[in-house]
Amino acid sequence: MMLGRSALLLVYTAYFDESGTHDESPVTIMGGLLAQRKECKSFEQDFERIRKKHGFRVFHTKKFKRRKGDFKGWNNEQCMALVADLGGLTSGAFTDSVAVTLRDSDYDQYYRSGDKPNRMRLDSKYGLCFRMALYHFMTVVAKRRLRGRFPELHLVLESGHVNAGDAKRIFDEVKKEFSDAGCDMLKTIVEGKKDKCGQLMMADFIAHSTFMIQTGARPEPLALPHSIKLPKKVGSVLHLESTPEGLKNMRSFLIDAFGKGSSRDLDSAK
Repeated sequence: MMLGRSALLLVYTAYFDESGTHDESPVTIMGGLLAQRKECKSFEQDFERIRKKHGFRVFHTKKFKRRKGDFKGWNNEQCMALVADLGGLTSGAFTDSVAVTLRDSDYDQYYRSGDKPNRMRLDSKYGLCFRMALYHFMTVVAKRRLRGRFPELHLVLESGHVNAGDAKRIFDEVKKEFSDAGCDMLKTIVEGKKDKCGQLMMADFIAHSTFMIQTGARPEPLALPHSIKLPKKVGSVLHLESTPEGLKNMRSFLIDAFGKGSSRDLDSAK
């Protein structure tokens, strides 16, 4: 039987959550997962099995490390067993996963400071990490183009974050940029509630695990040992760290893109 072109179109959803956006944090982390529908269905079955095995409803790292909410009264062995199960699930459940690390001092020195065009809005730390994760996922999805057609890419952010609006602005900018170039990959961006979305819980797990690795944190009463790490690249988890040179290049690229956009706006107004 021959399949129509619409039946062959791949559809991906990317889920994002952050760690380290509180004032005293030296780094900002964005965790992201990329999955097809069939992967989400399989993941949800495995995640439900883990939830029943360990007896929790919602995984939220802030509550987990403080042993509050569903994790109240847990001992260290229970916590480590859950971390091991979640780490194993994350490494192979999705098409791709990424953790983007941005050092706040580098952001201030190499990206935020300096002259910029009037009316240009620079990304927040949250937004810049989101942008880098989005570009990575778009690269992954673009490689799966079939018969000249790009797969669809939909995005889900955790609801309620103060900088969610910045991510939506970036999404609109990138969507227009690529649509103008003939790539209609980006489709929608929505906010989702973590207590109803296991994929957002796993993005939270990746982001906070990376935060602890990057900062060497040992919060009480729970201390995640260094032996439990997300590797550089195993299964589907990739760690990306911003560099001074990379931040300067990103800043120059965005200023140049803004200038070109402003020129087009002026031309169309004539």
